[in-house]
Amino acid sequence: MEKYADTHSQDADSENATLISSESLRDEKSQRRQNFVWLTLFNLFIFVISMLSMVCTVMSQRDPSGNTAAQLMDQFGIFSPLMHQVEYTHTQFSFASPLNSSKYVGTTDDVDDAWMDIAFVPDQMVSKSDFPRLNKPTDAAQVTDPKTGETGYRVGLEVFHQLHCLNLLRMATYPEHYTKVSWSDTNDEAAKVRGHLDHCIEVLRVNLMCLSDVNVFTFHPKEGLEGHWPDYNTNHVCRNFDAIKDYAREHGMPEADV
Repeated sequence: MEKYADTHSQDADSENATLISSESLRDEKSQRRQNFVWLTLFNLFIFVISMLSMVCTVMSQRDPSGNTAAQLMDQFGIFSPLMHQVEYTHTQFSFASPLNSSKYVGTTDDVDDAWMDIAFVPDQMVSKSDFPRLNKPTDAAQVTDPKTGETGYRVGLEVFHQLHCLNLLRMATYPEHYTKVSWSDTNDEAAKVRGHLDHCIEVLRVNLMCLSDVNVFTFHPKEGLEGHWPDYNTNHVCRNFDAIKDYAREHGMPEADV
């Protein structure tokens, strides 16, 4: 009888140990699942924060007041079809040395082609619904988009007008080569040429003062020269000109007006 009782007690102890072991295993698995869930949620939180930080870094090209360029244009009631297309880049100015090695300096056909590429870009179109945002009279020239058939208003982009003006001033400094430039075919009287050049000087003056570039340059000694000389190879935050040019060409309007 005692032997049976001992055996029964041993079986009970074994069963209890098995139950305890099973419960411990379940508790351990449950704890692991909880740890995995918390770790997953933590990693997801870090990922979301990282993505938000990246988006904010990319999107917030801001001035000290916290406004983006597009927001400032909205604030002052200024509209452009490219206002939300502008990209910004960190650029270090690097001027050609010697200067005449720049592809934009000189009078060769290649130089002329380089200027044609950056200064002669098609006009754009502003839709009739957006046109009132320009605060201009509705007698403005209209144009039809050949890709969509939509009719709107023809607009030019300032940057290409400014580069056109700079190109004319460039050519005017080589009178022995550019004896008659394309825009003066019917207006080559001295007074009209002078007037056009003065117009371009004024356009560039106004835009440079509007921009009021506050980047700085330093002064350094140069071997063989006295004193300190300015170093214009400086760092800037620039609008991506190539992206603007590509967008303008892709959305360019035909020359003929409607």
